[in-house]
Amino acid sequence: MDFTYWRSADDSVIQQLPYHIAEWVAEFGSLTQKLSHYADPVRLELLKEATDIATENEQQLLGLTKRSQSQIREVTLYGPSQPWIYARTVVPVANKELLTELGEKPLGSILFTSSELRRQSLEVRQLQQGDELFEEALLQVTGNEKSEYLWARRSVWGSGETDDDKKSNKLLLVEVFLPDSPLYDK
Repeated sequence: MDFTYWRSADDSVIQQLPYHIAEWVAEFGSLTQKLSHYADPVRLELLKEATDIATENEQQLLGLTKRSQSQIREVTLYGPSQPWIYARTVVPVANKELLTELGEKPLGSILFTSSELRRQSLEVRQLQQGDELFEEALLQVTGNEKSEYLWARRSVWGSGETDDDKKSNKLLLVEVFLPDSPLYDK
């Protein structure tokens, strides 16, 4: 099965992956909590938190109009000493309080405690050299790691409700497993 483009993480797709990859990309609980079994504590570095224009693909996934403002947050999660996960979260600017109140806390602290937000979709992909997301994620790696590919997953979360003030009560979370991530340990 070709994983060089986003695929819905349903059972038939996940069964095509080696177990050591599937157990990470198909994780439905908190990724930060899962990582804490390998390093405690997991350190979060806030890279960016700003109002900006989301990519066309992100706008499409969130149902946003072209070039509409979004709140974007980028973080790196670290194991004992190396970066393990690069994550990018995008929300419509009308819902920016979902992110601006987090600071250095992991996004999972609201996703898995909220009575309103639920994961609506989960997709997986093997990013290749030359992919914009691949290159952005590798900027977080400080060593001489050479990777031909990186595994990634993306989720759309939402309440399923909309109103006049908020185009969409959704957020997009993209997580890229960096070369030192436990995902690559067999």
